[in-house]
Amino acid sequence: MLKLGIVGISGRMGHALYDSIVGMDGLKLCCGIDSNVQSLPIGCTVEVAPSVQELKTLPQMFIDFTRPQCSLEVLRFAADHGIAYVLGTTGFDEAGKAEIAACAKKIPLVMASNFSVGVNLLLALVKETSAIMQDADIEIVEAHHRYKVDAPSGTALSLGEAAAAGRGVELKDVMVAGRNGITGERQYGTIGFSSVRGGDIVGDHSVMFCADGELVELKHHASSRATFARGALRAARWLEGRAPGLYGMPQVLGLNG
Repeated sequence: MLKLGIVGISGRMGHALYDSIVGMDGLKLCCGIDSNVQSLPIGCTVEVAPSVQELKTLPQMFIDFTRPQCSLEVLRFAADHGIAYVLGTTGFDEAGKAEIAACAKKIPLVMASNFSVGVNLLLALVKETSAIMQDADIEIVEAHHRYKVDAPSGTALSLGEAAAAGRGVELKDVMVAGRNGITGERQYGTIGFSSVRGGDIVGDHSVMFCADGELVELKHHASSRATFARGALRAARWLEGRAPGLYGMPQVLGLNG
């Protein structure tokens, strides 16, 4: 029985994870971390502490969809205590990414911008399409709920990285985000990003390959956060017993060949 702890258990993804874990064979929720105890999932009876240092019961593995500052605090603790980690938080700066890599030398860690099986299949398709349609202009459009704080989304950036990899370039060298005003003609080889924020949109992503005379569009629409929760729990099962290291969803899903 794999004992799990949910970081941000009172949040939207925390609720989705709680609902998915309940009744699932081989998994047991033993604790949660959240300062907002007024919004816990209905029926939650496990220990919930406002900080990881205050937990009396430690899990074998944390699952975390929160914000960078919170995630890094819990991750440092996990690395020092040998607790495996499934990390779905996005928006880390370069220093944060370096710290994650350092922690992964001590514990097994799966990190992904999106744990949906469909999105990870989309990433593979985008890379292949980008390599084949070398002359097509690439535009990535993403839409999320009004509460999302980072843009472009982590998933959109991963899609951009997949498209760039298909052409053998670095995303940072070709990325154009949020056009405004008189921008001039589109530069050849760039990858454009547009972000929409509103309502309760769970997550929509579209990658357009715009060529002369034709347009290929690859899309993913998430209608429920349960798909991300199921993917994260699949990653948790896969991660159990692994050696320390930084893993991704392609490895979890066997997409690396």
